Amino acid sequence: MILWSDLDITGIVLAGGKSSRMGYDKGLKLHLGKPFISHIIKALETITKKIIIITSNKEYEIFGYPCMPDIIPNLGPVGGIYTGLKSTKTSQNLVLSCDIPFINDTVLFRLVSAYESNYDVISYEENPLISLYNTSVIDTFYESIQKRRLSLFKTIASLKVKNVPVENDIKPFIRNINTQQQYKEAIQ
Repeated sequence: MILWSDLDITGIVLAGGKSSRMGYDKGLKLHLGKPFISHIIKALETITKKIIIITSNKEYEIFGYPCMPDIIPNLGPVGGIYTGLKSTKTSQNLVLSCDIPFINDTVLFRLVSAYESNYDVISYEENPLISLYNTSVIDTFYESIQKRRLSLFKTIASLKVKNVPVENDIKPFIRNINTQQQYKEAIQ
């Protein structure tokens, strides 16, 4: 049995979205005086120091990690994950969206501790943007791009996915923030 701590993992943060519902770049929105992405990176650094940010926004360079623009722009998370998997040097990749500022090490440790080598993706139920992806899935993502099947749920439907239950104690920490109103509700 392989333990997660034996895995070589890259963290991939997807920060290339349009953020149209927020009105500006979600990853740079401030929470507790720091951009959302700072909180995500802090949690990721408890798992790995290998981190890639998928974005074409030069402002992300201040975080000190490589920034990669989408190989094929404007494809949403499917394109971002594809770019991340093409850019990584590890077989296991912890993919996180830039809109989860409450994420913490407990959430990530629980996810990677569920690792089993016979799965393509280890994911929290109903949230494929907090998941561990094996690079072996890159062809599936490329095929989705070629067929313009850009729904992430449809793309991973053909993969072997292990769903990790979302326990009540972590629900607040995996919440996606897409609008100013969602953020206000989350911090109340």
